[in-house]
Amino acid sequence: MLNANGLRSATLGVGSAIALLVSFTPTSAWACACGCSVFDVGFGGLPQEDDHGGRVYFEIDHSDQTQNWIGTSKADGGLNGDKRLNTTWYNVGFEYMFNRDWGIAAKIPYVTRAFSTLDDDDVTIDNFNSRSLGDIEIMGMYTGFSQDMSLGLMFGLKLPTGTFTTPGFDRDSQIGTGSTDLMIGGFKRGMITGDNAWQYFTQVMARIPFLYRSALDPTGSGLVQTYKPGYQVDGTVGIVYNNGYNILGFDKVAPIFQLIGSHRVRDGGDAADPLNSGFDRIMVAPGIEFTKVVDEANKRVVKFYFDVEVPIYYRTNAALNDEGSEGQLIAPIMYKLVASYNF
Repeated sequence: MLNANGLRSATLGVGSAIALLVSFTPTSAWACACGCSVFDVGFGGLPQEDDHGGRVYFEIDHSDQTQNWIGTSKADGGLNGDKRLNTTWYNVGFEYMFNRDWGIAAKIPYVTRAFSTLDDDDVTIDNFNSRSLGDIEIMGMYTGFSQDMSLGLMFGLKLPTGTFTTPGFDRDSQIGTGSTDLMIGGFKRGMITGDNAWQYFTQVMARIPFLYRSALDPTGSGLVQTYKPGYQVDGTVGIVYNNGYNILGFDKVAPIFQLIGSHRVRDGGDAADPLNSGFDRIMVAPGIEFTKVVDEANKRVVKFYFDVEVPIYYRTNAALNDEGSEGQLIAPIMYKLVASYNF
């Protein structure tokens, strides 16, 4: 059982972990600050607490990047050749705990993306669309540090399964990055109050690209180029009210509040725009989870989770590039919806 001092210690510990991970990432995508790996952290995606069994889920994430941003402020959209990047991820996920110590997880996304950018004539707005399987994630989990499985490590790979050659899209705005990424992170859960009415959770995840694939420039230059997406670290700290029982026909309704932070370093490679890539951000993400027990004896549970993610601080790297464009597109709000079945 943790009191308020314990919560502060845990929060500081996760902050230190984020700082440590960031310190090992070199500060080196185009004009679109996607940072979509942020959906990999936070409530609704934390590993289950059962000592065995599985979980399948369907997750929808949405981001509509329309606001040009320079430094820590909104900027004139006319400074950025890219005008809009509208994306929806439809994810099918699976998680299975073999025992109290070990488990596996996988996420398979299907992505729809619309991209609007200024034509070479500096007048016409060109619109492009892409629909494709996204970059698949495969993870392992170790939760054997404590009897209640409240502390765990996650590690695995993001595979280059998403398309990164769609005509009209810059490499940084493609559905897939074309890179293989190491994913490594951890999580911690605990009680704030002894009656379990209030709980806290923390999570951090680093995505570190290490294998890159070259491709013919999809914008039509005829050049074969390499794109090296920047390293990104995402972390979250949140609290849950856990005593909302028998509400609206659900066995439990739990409101959640969390802070989510991201650090992304500059992109590299001849297909990148390092001057206008890399950022830091903090978001508030209020959410709610609905739980319905289908079969208590066999731990069959259905859950629905929803949150909105709103930036309260953004700092983007920005400078005039060779194409005369400056800034990064950000999303003023993002959404996450998860329906899951535990068995």
